[in-house]
Amino acid sequence: MRLGQLRAALGLPGEALETLAGLSAAPLDAEIAYQRGLAYLALGDANSAEAAFRDALAQAPAHRRACLKLCRLLRDGGRMTDLLALCEQLAAQRVAHAQLLLDWGRALAIAGEDDRARALLFDPRRVTRNPLAMPEGFNAAFAEELLANPYRISEFPSDEEANRGSSRVHHLLSGARPDLARTLLGAIARAVEDRLQALDMPGDNVFDPWAKARPDAAHFHPWGLIQKDAAYEAWHTHRGGWLSGVYYVRVPRGIAEATDGRGALEFGPPPYLARARPGFLETRRYVPDEGILVLAPSHYHHRTIPSGLDQYRLSFAFDVVPDDAP
Repeated sequence: MRLGQLRAALGLPGEALETLAGLSAAPLDAEIAYQRGLAYLALGDANSAEAAFRDALAQAPAHRRACLKLCRLLRDGGRMTDLLALCEQLAAQRVAHAQLLLDWGRALAIAGEDDRARALLFDPRRVTRNPLAMPEGFNAAFAEELLANPYRISEFPSDEEANRGSSRVHHLLSGARPDLARTLLGAIARAVEDRLQALDMPGDNVFDPWAKARPDAAHFHPWGLIQKDAAYEAWHTHRGGWLSGVYYVRVPRGIAEATDGRGALEFGPPPYLARARPGFLETRRYVPDEGILVLAPSHYHHRTIPSGLDQYRLSFAFDVVPDDAP
């Protein structure tokens, strides 16, 4: 399977298919089918790709990447009825990852099921913005820790990541003060626990797939984010998480005091839906401020707006990832 993946990555989809043909290695059969689908896509064979992705989902309904590719195929082909049927089928199988919730919401909106679509795609009551109590001087010390980290990443595939000119620090414990990252994660864990305690669990007759998908156990996937000038994050979701958040470590005064949206975090409609149904979903901006923690469902579409300032905007982003996520 790895050999097939490598051949596909090298631009040899035909050879990749030859490698993957007839291959079976339980419990990886769903992943093998997914890799076949990618190879067929590269060869321009949409019908065979669709069949392969459906095969992957038949074996592993929670296969997030197969869901992504198949939903995109159906959407690009204008097959919105098929897309809605697929989402409803996966939801009935108790699949509730962020990718499905996003595509399900888009399909509902196109189908004219406005109330369910809005409930799924963006409910401002699900977004919280609160101060996080940290020790005196913590933010200044952690800002220097992020800037001095030797493993900053600044190049990303634009079709896979939302970073546009910004840098990330994933190796948060490799700097001079790993205790700072641990301290912040501990404080965020407590804030997330408080958020979960305050979450109203919907009844059986209430349409709220995100709340009903609340995990029994989860872990953090965190990273530091470094931006200034024209750097920003394009429209995106956090496909691997259930709840996502950002803590603002350093915010230039020009951002915190701005009224024109510079440097802000913005939630809004997915680009496809914005084109198909202009004005269907509201857009809402949250102004960053040092020491503030923002939490929101991972499948909510959002972006950051460039600050235009030659000063660092430093933040600590994270996903709350269910332990049983595929």
